[in-house]
Amino acid sequence: MNRVQFRATAWVDGRLLRFEPVLKQPRLRVIISGAEPVTLGSVIELDTARPSLRVSAPLHVEWADEHHETIIDHAQRVRAEITRECDG
Repeated sequence: MNRVQFRATAWVDGRLLRFEPVLKQPRLRVIISGAEPVTLGSVIELDTARPSLRVSAPLHVEWADEHHETIIDHAQRVRAEITRECDG
C-alpha cells in the first residue's frame, strides 16, 4: 500500500513547528521540532469555523497560549493545502 505522508512546517516565535495530519480526523498534530522533538498538542475541529488548540505538553502551555492564534492560522492553511491535494 502506497501512502503519502504530508508534513508542513512554520516558524512561530523562534520555534519550528511541524504539522502532521491525523488520518480521517479534522485535526493536525503539532510538534516542536528540534534535537528532541516535543508533541505540543493538536489543533482540533479544523472542519468548523472555530478550531482550537489542545496542548498536551505541560512545559509549553504558557508559550502555546500566547501564540495559539498564530498556530491555529498555520494549521488552517496546512489543512486547506492537504484538502486541495487530496481533492486533486
